[in-house]
Amino acid sequence: MILLYHLIFPDSTPKNARNAGKIIRLSAFKKHICWLSKHYEIVSLNNYLKETHPHDKVTITFDDGYEKSFDLVSPFLLENQIPATFFVNTSHLQDGRLLWFVYFNALCFEKVYPEITIDGNIYLLDSQRACLFSWRSLISLARLSGDAIGFSRNYAKNYPLPDQIIEKYLGLTTEQLSSFGKQNLLELGGHTNSHPFLDHITPQEQVDEMEKNKQLLEDISSKPVDYFAYPGGIYDECSIMSVKKVGFTAACAVKPYYLSEESRFELPRVDIYSPALWKFKLKIFGVGDALQQMRSKFA
Repeated sequence: MILLYHLIFPDSTPKNARNAGKIIRLSAFKKHICWLSKHYEIVSLNNYLKETHPHDKVTITFDDGYEKSFDLVSPFLLENQIPATFFVNTSHLQDGRLLWFVYFNALCFEKVYPEITIDGNIYLLDSQRACLFSWRSLISLARLSGDAIGFSRNYAKNYPLPDQIIEKYLGLTTEQLSSFGKQNLLELGGHTNSHPFLDHITPQEQVDEMEKNKQLLEDISSKPVDYFAYPGGIYDECSIMSVKKVGFTAACAVKPYYLSEESRFELPRVDIYSPALWKFKLKIFGVGDALQQMRSKFA
């Protein structure tokens, strides 16, 4: 089983804070891992892939690569000898900007503005429900636009974020990336340079996104980067071909599309978005997904 995390927040984060999902604080993350280590063997992604039937093995992955989250979790992981793979984007190293969807997360949930205008309509940001609705609307429109990055940058012109908010969500620093070359417990994985919807760009653009990302990570860390994760879990047949062409030896999805005969290029992952330990256990045992499928079937 491959677990997928994104953001981890400090324990000092206000109780009513939200992001795109529920806030997972460091203490909750530690509880997840401590429970997991008592019931499974936590191994590196490399060792996990060597297993023929890894039913009693678990590996930990993080997508996007946030500076602040890495600062929080890496000391705990290193101290407790917990291996993990960080699938990291790199465009911020050149332009200092937030990833397009991260900008929308911050715009909607950091409450910098009391309201925003989306497609000519005013959306209030005065409640968690309103924030979530606005965020979903922006992500959906970005997807429909065919150019999510350009769509986001147009909004950023009208709704700039303060520096302290931007710093909260920036990606890994050069110094942090370099630290991966000094130990073997934590490893880097590719996640494209700018986190586009892969099925919206040409095959060559997919290769360019992956190649630039891989090269930067390898140059800074001085270590090979062998594994890749599809941004947002979205990919197509060209994406798989691009992954192979660039030189990645395996790729993680979320829910596989089964487009390839080689399962190592569509590895399933269990996404963790709730801090509650009981919900975490349901996810591990597959109960949460089963209930969701039942709800969808009988809705």
